[in-house]
Amino acid sequence: MEAFLVSTLAVGIAEIGDRSMFLAVLFGIRYQRPWPVFWGMALGLFINQLLSAVLGVWFATLVDAQWLGWIVGGVFLVMAVWVLIPEKEEGEPKIISGRGLFLTAAVAFFMLEMADKTQLAVIALAGVYQSILPVALGASLGILLLTGPALWLGHRFADLLPMRTLNILASVLFFLLAAWMLLGAAGWLPEGILPDLGERFEVLET
Repeated sequence: MEAFLVSTLAVGIAEIGDRSMFLAVLFGIRYQRPWPVFWGMALGLFINQLLSAVLGVWFATLVDAQWLGWIVGGVFLVMAVWVLIPEKEEGEPKIISGRGLFLTAAVAFFMLEMADKTQLAVIALAGVYQSILPVALGASLGILLLTGPALWLGHRFADLLPMRTLNILASVLFFLLAAWMLLGAAGWLPEGILPDLGERFEVLET
């Protein structure tokens, strides 16, 4: 349950102002049938996050457990800066046509999440928790919590949001997550406030 909740939180934060959110806005503007798009989007995102989680668990077997917490904390610090960098607008995306909205959305969102900051977060979290399905499900939910409303509300949703303010808030939250990971790796996390990640890293060492 912890892996699911932390993945939902971390990936949801990373998704603020991300390419997938803006692609969902474009789908919402272009099509009048949101449900096929939504389920295709959910499938594409889940497959991408599942593959990322598998990669993360495999990567954790190659890294000494005592360094894993520091690596993940460093990843979150990088992401705290990354979310402040505006996404480049590359014009209207090339979307597959002629195979139905479901397949179009599934392929488009799967490809768009490749080499993205959310994928990096999933790889890191799956390595820490040594868990595939809860991390993949949590990450998918975190993304859908942002892309779902964007799909239904379309361009009005994007126009009304203070994106710069939200990106700054996301950066602060990632700094807090990084501090949590680094304190847990060092064994300095106060007891009774948050789950002690130091214990988790000790388990990975055995």
